[in-house]
Amino acid sequence: MTDDQIQKLIMKELKRKDVTYYDMVGMPGHGVDPNLRQAHAALREGNQSNRFTTFFGSDRMKELLCVGKYSPYESTLTLKISFQDLFRFWWNRCVEKELVVDDVLEDIYEYVRNLMTPPTNYPKKTKWR
Repeated sequence: MTDDQIQKLIMKELKRKDVTYYDMVGMPGHGVDPNLRQAHAALREGNQSNRFTTFFGSDRMKELLCVGKYSPYESTLTLKISFQDLFRFWWNRCVEKELVVDDVLEDIYEYVRNLMTPPTNYPKKTKWR
């Protein structure tokens, strides 16, 4: 999937599940006022409940993009978008690369350093010629 297709799919899921901005920032199980301009009417009629059942943004995205019914207790969750496509979308649209480069280089340095670590069974006394 392209980045544009991923964004369209996310927006389509938000619209299909009737998610509002207030669902995105509100707490699960709490009332959401979908139309602040008619606040008095909303108070009389009662607010809608938040569409999400989870607190964290990552869990809410899983809830939004999962195939089938979302279960927070399921460890292997199938999403409508592959991990590679999600990662590319995140990298292209969500990350300030200048802020991440030091972390990436530090992780690469640690990886290479660990590759260079001598084995633990290396002889202590070795005659070098």
